[in-house]
Amino acid sequence: MPPQTVKTAHIAGMTQNAVYLIRYNDQVPKEVFSRSLISLARRKAKISQAELARRAKTSQAAISMYEAGTRSPTLETLLRIIRAAGSDLRIGLSGPDTHTITRERFEKTLDPKVLEEFNAKERERVRLARLGR
Repeated sequence: MPPQTVKTAHIAGMTQNAVYLIRYNDQVPKEVFSRSLISLARRKAKISQAELARRAKTSQAAISMYEAGTRSPTLETLLRIIRAAGSDLRIGLSGPDTHTITRERFEKTLDPKVLEEFNAKERERVRLARLGR
């Protein structure tokens, strides 16, 4: 979903000496926000939902619901879970994503055929990257 708002939040999580930056806008449901962070922290810690639940003093069912997006934790609970996985959560605010705005303006000046060819190549690069090629 492309950002179409000036409200963005940058979420930087530090896990095992790696920093992950996730950008969300106000159109992203809060369940998506928390589930991706919890899942990322747990996978980086290489622990099961049951182990994360034990460390965070909650139930495995709660962790499962958070990761599935069927339940959304409070900020305090989210922080407790992230810390239980051995990660840190940092939240910051920024202004509008001017790169996206500038790119959209530039794309409007391009020939539609050229733009579609570029986008097709880009989709193929992403597909191959996901396959590890």
